[in-house]
Amino acid sequence: MTSVGQYPHAYALFAAGILAGVVTLVVLGRFRRYSRRVRLPFALLTLSGSIWATAYGFLFLPMTPSAELFYAQLAWAGAAVIPTVWLVFALVYAGEDQLLSTQMLGFLAVEPAVAIALKLTNASHGLLGSSLGPWRAMQPDRFGAPGADFLGPLGPDLVLVAHVVYGFGVAVTGVSVIARTYLKSSNIHRRQAGFLFVAGAIPLAALGGEFFFPFRINPVPVSIGVSSVVVLWALFRHQLFDITPIARDAILSEMRDAVVVLDEQDRIVESNGAASELLARPVSECVGEPVLESVRVPSEVQAVLAGRDRAQAVVEDDGTNRYFEVRSEPLGDQTRDRTRLLVFYDVTERRRTEEEFRALIENSRDVITVLNEDGERTYTSPSMTEVLGYQTDALVGEPVLDLVHPDDRDRVADCFDEVVSGDPPVRAEFRVRHKNGTWRRFETVGVNLLDDPAVGGVVLNSRDVTSRHRYEQRLRVLNRVLRHDLRNDMNVILGHADLLLDERIPAESKDHARTIKRKASSLVELGEQTRHIDTTLTRGPSGLEPVEVVERIEAQLDDIESDYPEAIVHRNLPDEMWVTADDLIESALKHLIDNALEHNDRVIPEVGVTVERSATSNDYVEIRIADNGPGVPDAELSVLESGTETPLQHISGLGLWLVQWIIDRSNGRLRFTENEPRGSVAIVGLRSADRAASASDGGTITGESETD
Repeated sequence: MTSVGQYPHAYALFAAGILAGVVTLVVLGRFRRYSRRVRLPFALLTLSGSIWATAYGFLFLPMTPSAELFYAQLAWAGAAVIPTVWLVFALVYAGEDQLLSTQMLGFLAVEPAVAIALKLTNASHGLLGSSLGPWRAMQPDRFGAPGADFLGPLGPDLVLVAHVVYGFGVAVTGVSVIARTYLKSSNIHRRQAGFLFVAGAIPLAALGGEFFFPFRINPVPVSIGVSSVVVLWALFRHQLFDITPIARDAILSEMRDAVVVLDEQDRIVESNGAASELLARPVSECVGEPVLESVRVPSEVQAVLAGRDRAQAVVEDDGTNRYFEVRSEPLGDQTRDRTRLLVFYDVTERRRTEEEFRALIENSRDVITVLNEDGERTYTSPSMTEVLGYQTDALVGEPVLDLVHPDDRDRVADCFDEVVSGDPPVRAEFRVRHKNGTWRRFETVGVNLLDDPAVGGVVLNSRDVTSRHRYEQRLRVLNRVLRHDLRNDMNVILGHADLLLDERIPAESKDHARTIKRKASSLVELGEQTRHIDTTLTRGPSGLEPVEVVERIEAQLDDIESDYPEAIVHRNLPDEMWVTADDLIESALKHLIDNALEHNDRVIPEVGVTVERSATSNDYVEIRIADNGPGVPDAELSVLESGTETPLQHISGLGLWLVQWIIDRSNGRLRFTENEPRGSVAIVGLRSADRAASASDGGTITGESETD
C-alpha cells in the first residue's frame, strides 16, 4: 500500500464522508423542524454514503490484509443499501408512502441484504470475484486503464453485474419520483424538490461517467460529497424539509373538513379529498377555475371572501342535508403569494345535536333559563308558558329576581353570586310567582357557562316541585299526629287499662282490659317504629364505611339468649368479618334476629346466624338468619320484592320495610328462602370491606328472589 500523500484524491473521499456525516447530524439534530418520516430515511441515506466514502478512503492507507478486508466489506455494505434507501426516501417525500407496505419494504430489503451476505461470505463461493479486487486503490479496469468500478470490475461476474444494474435502476426510479414532485409543486416546494433532484442526479452522472470515462478511483463516493453540499445549501437557505410537499399534502388529505386553497385572483390552486362533495365538478377540472364558478354554495363563499367572519351553508346529499360553516383565512403572512385558505367545517353532527337538544328542551316540563352576568334573562325555554303562564319573548332582558318571592330574593341573589364566582353547580329551592298571581315552589340548579362561547351565560334548570312540597308537608303533619298525638292518647288508654286490671272486676272484663292494653301497646310500638323510620329516611347520608359485623351479631345473640332462655341459638361465625355498610346496618340485623323469635310459634324456638363469604363472589359477604318459625308469608315477600303495597296486598307492620331501606342504603340486597324442614332464612348480602368499591359504584348480588 502507498501513503495518502501519493494519492491526493483520497482527501476527496474523506471530505465526502465528512460532508455526508454532517448532513446526517444536521437532519437528525433538528428534530423539531423536520418531519420525522422524511428525516429518518434521509438521515439513513446520508449515513450510508458517509460510511461508503470514508471506508473507501481508508483503503488507501497502509494496513494489514485483515483490516483491508474489513474496510472493503464496510464500503460494500454502505454502497449496497443506498439505492434502496434513496427510493424509500423519495416515495415518502413525494407522498407515495402508501406504497411502502410492510410487504413492499420487505421485498426492497431482500436485494441489499443478499448482496451484503454474498460479500461477507465471498471467500467461500467467489461469486463476486476477489474479496479485495473491487476496492483496491489501483487496479486495471475493463478498458485497461487503472481505476475502480461502481462496485468493482464488471468482467464476466454475472452476479456483480446484476447487482449494479439493479442498484442503478432503483436509483433512477427514486430520481424520477423526485422529478415528478418537482413538476407538480410550485414556489418554495418546487425549489426544494429541484435541489433534491440535483443531489440525486449527481451520483448517477458520476456512475455513468465511470462507465465511459474511467477514473483512477470510483467517482460515486466523491460525488456524494458534492450532493451533500447541495443538500446543506438547501437546508440552510431554502428551508428544505421545513414544509415538504408531502407534509402539506398530508395536512390537507388528513383533515376531515374540506379545504380549498385559492390564489390572489380567487382561483382554485388545490384542495383535499373532502372538498370534492362541495365542488360542482371533479377536483382536477376545478383547479385554475374561479372558486365562485366551481363550488355548490357560491353565495356563502362570496360572503366570506367579502369579509364576513363565517357563513352557514347547506348542501343536499342523497336526499339529506349536510351543514357547513364556511371560513376564509389569508395566508399572506406565511407565503409571498396573497393566497387564501377556504375551509368548510362540517357541522352536520353538531347541528343535529342542537336540533335534538332544542327538541328535548322544548318538550320538557323543566324550565331552562340562560342569564347574563347581571342576572337578566337571555333565553327561556318554551315550557315557561305551560308551567308559569308567561310568554318567553316577554321575559328576555328582564331580571330573574322579579318573579322570585320577596322573602326568597336575598337568598336567591346569594346563590346566583355563588354560581358566577365558582365552578360547581349550585342548588336552591324558592318560590316563583305564577302569572295568575299564585306562588309555585321551584327546585333550581345553576351552572356557570359564562366562559363557554356556545352558551355565554349562567344556565338554570328549574323544576316545579310544588306538588311534592305539599305532599311532604302532609306527610309531616300525619307523622306528627302518629308520633305525638296518637302516642299520647294511647298512653292514656294504657293507663286506664292498668287501672281496670287493678280493680276487682269480673274475669271477663279483665280479659277485655288485657286486650285493650295489648292493642294499645301495639299502636305505641307502631308509633315508635314510625319515628325510627322517619329518622332513618330524613337524616342525611353519612356515607358507607367499613363495619365489623361479627362482634355486633355476637352481642345481639347474647341478648337473645338472655331474653329468651328457652330458645336455642346456633352460631356459625368467623373471628371477624368486615363489610361496607351504613352505620344503621346493626339495627337492620337486630330487627331480623328479633323477628325470628318474636313471631316464632314453636315451643322451643330456634335461630341460627351464619356469616361467610358469598359462594358466587369473594367480593361479597352473606349473613344468613334462619329460624324454625312459620316463615314469611309469600304475599308479604311479593310486596317486598315489588316495592309497592295495595289495600289487598301489604306487609303487616313496618319492620321489614325498615330493614329493606337500611340495606338499600348500604348498597346491599335482601332475599328470603325456605328453611328445611321448617321456617325461613333471611339472607343479607353486603360488599366486603376488603375489596369494597366506593359507595357510588353500587354493585349487585346475584341470587334468587332479590328485592330492590
